[in-house]
Amino acid sequence: MNARPRILLVDDDPAVLELAAEVLDGAGFDVTTASNGMAALEKLQSGERFAALVTDHAMPGLPGDDLVSQANKIAPGMPCLLVTGYGDAGETAAGVHVLRKPYRAAELSGTVQALIEARPGESPGGF
Repeated sequence: MNARPRILLVDDDPAVLELAAEVLDGAGFDVTTASNGMAALEKLQSGERFAALVTDHAMPGLPGDDLVSQANKIAPGMPCLLVTGYGDAGETAAGVHVLRKPYRAAELSGTVQALIEARPGESPGGF
């Protein structure tokens, strides 16, 4: 049996977080959620390993782009997906993939799968 790739999913909107978690779980991912950037950063700093980070852009405290920057220092090479409703978010951030809201469930799961598959040789558990 193959392990399900573990995803760290971050959004400060509980309804969006729950729906996105259901979509990713249904697509075969093992989803760990965090309700804000600081909670996600704590998970990463504790040594938890993830195949990818999926985070909302606009969050109070630690916005998604700052979380991605910190995540890249903790787990270099871990794919990061910034989800945003803002037109210019992430445009200049090298190596950061952006998914625009609104998106379809298949777009979210397909993008996450493509990011993970682009990292050949990595274990499904993560970085």
